[in-house]
Amino acid sequence: MLAPQEGLMQKEFAEIFNGLKRNFGIAYLDKFTIDEKTGKKKPDRYGWSFKEITNEDYKDHLSGKTSIGIQPCDDDGMASFGAIDIDDTQHSYDNFPYKKYLDLIKQNSLPLIPVKSKSGGLHLYLFLKSKVKAVFLRNFLESLLFTLQLKPNTEIYPKQTELGFDEDKNEWSNGQYINLPYFSGDQRVAINYDGSSFTLEQFIKIVNHNKKTKEELEEFSLTLVKTVLQGGSEEFEDGPPCLQILTKTKLSDWRDRFLYNYMVFAKKKYSDNWQQIVKAAPQKYFLKDSNGVIEGDWSSEKKIIEKIRSWRKDSSKGYMCTQEPIVNFCMKAECLKRKYGVASDRKKMFPLLSNLVKINYPEPEYTFNVELPENKGTKPVRAKDIKQIKDQEELRALIMKTANMYVAKIKGDDFESVLDKLLPPVEIHEPPKGTTPNELLHEYLEEYINGPRAKSYASFKSGAVLIEEGCVYFKFSNFFNTLKNKEWKENKSRTAQRIKERYKADFGIKKRFPKTNNETTNFEAIEVIRINLNIEGMTLSLNDTIKTEILKIKDNKEVF
Repeated sequence: MLAPQEGLMQKEFAEIFNGLKRNFGIAYLDKFTIDEKTGKKKPDRYGWSFKEITNEDYKDHLSGKTSIGIQPCDDDGMASFGAIDIDDTQHSYDNFPYKKYLDLIKQNSLPLIPVKSKSGGLHLYLFLKSKVKAVFLRNFLESLLFTLQLKPNTEIYPKQTELGFDEDKNEWSNGQYINLPYFSGDQRVAINYDGSSFTLEQFIKIVNHNKKTKEELEEFSLTLVKTVLQGGSEEFEDGPPCLQILTKTKLSDWRDRFLYNYMVFAKKKYSDNWQQIVKAAPQKYFLKDSNGVIEGDWSSEKKIIEKIRSWRKDSSKGYMCTQEPIVNFCMKAECLKRKYGVASDRKKMFPLLSNLVKINYPEPEYTFNVELPENKGTKPVRAKDIKQIKDQEELRALIMKTANMYVAKIKGDDFESVLDKLLPPVEIHEPPKGTTPNELLHEYLEEYINGPRAKSYASFKSGAVLIEEGCVYFKFSNFFNTLKNKEWKENKSRTAQRIKERYKADFGIKKRFPKTNNETTNFEAIEVIRINLNIEGMTLSLNDTIKTEILKIKDNKEVF
């Protein structure tokens, strides 16, 4: 039983991490790896619990019994907490640059609480006083990425801003969850600016003290954007913020890339005389030497004239948002608001896909996020097989059906780039316990062998189970007929092969029903399947109570 103070902390912890209630994530503790550096157990498998979360689940998490995760977005598209997930693969657990991010948070007064993540990186949490639209929360966190010197594709929770039903309208989407801090009360802990750890009690107090309202975040965002862009050219106040940031200093590197994106911007803003505007850009934005001459090969007008000539042919060119240096200065949430920002591109673009998760069924299924237009957040999409992802036409149809949005067809090379960025899966989830074909088959087999037992030749011939010397014998066709009324989808031959491989079963056995001491009749041998009840690791259990089948006798010819 928890002490009163511990019970109060558990209740507050549950209120802080209040998200989707009908389902939650879980780490299966039956298989784990020992971390060589810390000596701690790290579960190998993760998945959904497929049940509603309770206070007991939060208690189990804090006590170290079961590690849980929460989807911040609920079924109404609302959230009260979110996080930026920094998983720096360039550094090991021992030299992760915590100080860099702690200093950036402190210097910029960012409303984030840093917590060590399961992987050894950082989760930067944001907590609100009341629930807001998940899309608002996600957009706010995206607006902080540049200040934190993070790429625009950095993982952000909630990863989905709306859930709803899947494409077949028969199952609720869950999206993805974030593993909660303070597992076992002392793992994945929050840290102070100096790197020291906070206890659970201190963490709860800090969260409650630093919760923000929607209005406070809006005001903070406006101030932050103004500060970041200060000193950049006013020419870009209605264009991409990345170009405005780049013009805070004269450019000596990446000038070709800058000028290309400037050309895209100029075509939109100065459609009548964009060529003259672009021609003058190097003089405005490129670094010059002490004599006022542009450094390098841009000192001659010849190069810019050649560029303009090639750009004149295509009016559908779009911004190169994913390439350096543009990607390093991306402020997508702000850019989407601007008249000549990325949303104004005429180039056909495939929607951004992210966070591919493989669900480890024998025939794997997949979920991924699709970014909705007009900065409306993300939505989870479920694919029944990999073909629905690798085939462009199937993928377009799947997204349009699930997300109710038009998806343009793109060239083969561009589509390959989309898949390259989506694959491989970021996570592999185990299906719900008891739902895999092997688990279901085991359940149905045990049910069958614990059904009517063969007490006569007639009952054995009719499908009842014979138990003899640690083995069970029965007619496979009768067993397969019982599967037709259950959640079984495999055909007869595949089912037989699964039983043969898993239980080392023998098919086509000719088995006579055993005679008693008083019987002289030689019964006809029946073709059956034989399974040893004690195959290591796959034991089929027998109930103590034996059911006897009662047969309806049509005439005395069936009596032996």
